[in-house]
Amino acid sequence: MKNAADYLAFVRSLIIVHPAIVKIVVAREEHQGTLGLFRYRLSLRNGDLLEVFQRFSIDAGVPIVTKYSFQWQDVAGNLRFRWDNAPHHPEIETHPHHLHSGDGKILPHVPVTILDILEKLNDDNIFPTK
Repeated sequence: MKNAADYLAFVRSLIIVHPAIVKIVVAREEHQGTLGLFRYRLSLRNGDLLEVFQRFSIDAGVPIVTKYSFQWQDVAGNLRFRWDNAPHHPEIETHPHHLHSGDGKILPHVPVTILDILEKLNDDNIFPTK
């Protein structure tokens, strides 16, 4: 990737063709040279909503994520998961990276990107084909 605009186009293309995603709403998208961010609301085929935010830079053709939040809610609006790197849980060993579970727990988690979240949507246990 040469710049942030290339990365945004790449991410949008993955979202558009993803079989679990039925609608994308672009809430915000910005790019300037090697810096960029996006905020999308993704409607999933099971009725769930996935709100994604990622701020990034491009370094030697590689996207580097500097801030993120991915919130997955069920059709009723209940939290399933939220992955983020807000520095508000210093007690977590993977600080600032962590996962909010739907049962109210804050758990350690490795850093994630939109690509990781899109991969999670490929799990047939979450979206049965029957």
